[in-house]
Amino acid sequence: MKSTNVKTLILALVAGLVLLTGCTATKTAKTAATPVEDTSWIFHDIVDAKFVKAHMAVPMPDNVMIVDARPYKVKYTKGHIPGAISIPFSKFDKKTNLLPKDKNALLIYYCGGLKCRLSHKSAKKAEALGYKTVKVFAKGYPEWKKTYGQSNETVQVKAGEVEGAIELERFKSIIAKNPESILLIDVRDADEFAKGSFKTAINIPVEELEPKIKDFPDNKPIVYVCPTGARSGEAYYMTRDVRKSLKDVYYVEAEIDFKSDGTIEIKKPK
Repeated sequence: MKSTNVKTLILALVAGLVLLTGCTATKTAKTAATPVEDTSWIFHDIVDAKFVKAHMAVPMPDNVMIVDARPYKVKYTKGHIPGAISIPFSKFDKKTNLLPKDKNALLIYYCGGLKCRLSHKSAKKAEALGYKTVKVFAKGYPEWKKTYGQSNETVQVKAGEVEGAIELERFKSIIAKNPESILLIDVRDADEFAKGSFKTAINIPVEELEPKIKDFPDNKPIVYVCPTGARSGEAYYMTRDVRKSLKDVYYVEAEIDFKSDGTIEIKKPK
């Protein structure tokens, strides 16, 4: 009996020490929750520049198509992967006739780099149409130009002469001194916008933009923004097509980095 009492006492003392030191099996230290990055927009089959290069030929074979999902005038004409055809994401539904008839053909989509979603969205649309071999070159034209140089086929456009683009220093000045003087529209997806944008910006993802253009006010300039100028350029041409009476419409042709600390870095495109 005495031995049993001693054991009970020892167990009680050990349990008390465990409780005092906070080392119970059920008690764990609280840690700050790490935000979960939404990657649902990323296409499931990603390839690199070497893969794209390996499937190029002059002329391109009938069973391979490289598709530039960026805007035609502001991006494709300034430079594109040799042999690529232009099917801007906003024109996808109207240009499906340009896609191969063979649903087994290899389709490789690209756009403006890792922050550009146009190629991913286009690839998903192509897959929904029944195409079985669809890829996305996620690093896009910036990576191609870095690795293989700019295509000789492209039309060179001098800085400041891109149609529809607001002069970059002027844009920075407006944001710093008088941001309310413009209607600033961020055309990224809602999850991107939620992570940070310009204080006066409103969010209208580019694929939701067209039916809303008719209701835009005409008493101040409209400026579209996105991280690469691809989606914002798409928005610019969409607005010009839908509502020609709007004269003061622009987009920002720049690399815009919306940082996690709330700061925004704006740089000229490379």
